[in-house]
Amino acid sequence: MPTSRAALIVLLVACACSDQPGQAPEDGPRTRVLLTDAPFPYERVARVDLYVVSVSGSLSADTSSAGTFVTLAAPNRRINLLALQNGLTDELGGAELPPGVMTAVRLVIDTDSSSITLKDGTVLTGESSPGIAWQSSAGRPVLNALIHEQIQVPDTGGTVVIDFDVGKAFLPPQELDPSSTDSGFIFSPVLRAADGTRTGSITGTVESAGVPVEDASLRLYLGDASMDENTWSVLGTTHTSSAGAFTFSFVTRSAYWSGLPAQAASTYIVAVDLPAAAGGSRRLVPDVTVTAGRETALGTISLP
Repeated sequence: MPTSRAALIVLLVACACSDQPGQAPEDGPRTRVLLTDAPFPYERVARVDLYVVSVSGSLSADTSSAGTFVTLAAPNRRINLLALQNGLTDELGGAELPPGVMTAVRLVIDTDSSSITLKDGTVLTGESSPGIAWQSSAGRPVLNALIHEQIQVPDTGGTVVIDFDVGKAFLPPQELDPSSTDSGFIFSPVLRAADGTRTGSITGTVESAGVPVEDASLRLYLGDASMDENTWSVLGTTHTSSAGAFTFSFVTRSAYWSGLPAQAASTYIVAVDLPAAAGGSRRLVPDVTVTAGRETALGTISLP
């Protein structure tokens, strides 16, 4: 099922430690928290408004409530994730951190104040029908991000990206067409955190018969292109704009997944599908490399 991603970007600037547990220091450089998103695939959805209460991080290996978490930002506001696409960001706030290694990142949201708006104007909430089934996350859940490799917080500052997979987080019932919103969505949060200074991006355009393709679905895989797709790991998803353009932003290196040396560039597979209504076959682009701080341009990908 096509999905999309949103990313909370935390720009870390190191400073002295706080004297108060659970609070960031008051003076000195601050940690900036930004929000970004890649395109959402459902053509019937106009907005996905997520109410972000706070973002916190820990320099301790303990990810429990007793760990050394400090608040990085407390925006306490609704953010339309679909307005943040192709690397755009929304600054959520700021805080201070000492230099070190961030080992845990978590996000608190308010589900009562979050919603999905369809293009026909229908607003889906936890109380509407159809609506959003928040399940055990109803209220103000604490969402822990997966961290694939250590996030450095140098004294010169760094970047933490919390990648919130919107499409996987808001799922239609499995028995329905994935593009349908007739029965609302089920909330199943998927998010990861990465060192933004160690990520790159992948860009390109998609065309068919020489015409740009809008809403082509793309997946970013890590795996062996000679093996079955079921053996690949899905690391990112996006789809094309009206001009046929796409961007995979904040792509992590694959060293964590594949055992490559930390300094090595990552090798990925990009899969491209036409919109469901257009039919057509899948196009695979193997051996795509991603290097920290650089853009990998794939050029134009032609589909039959």
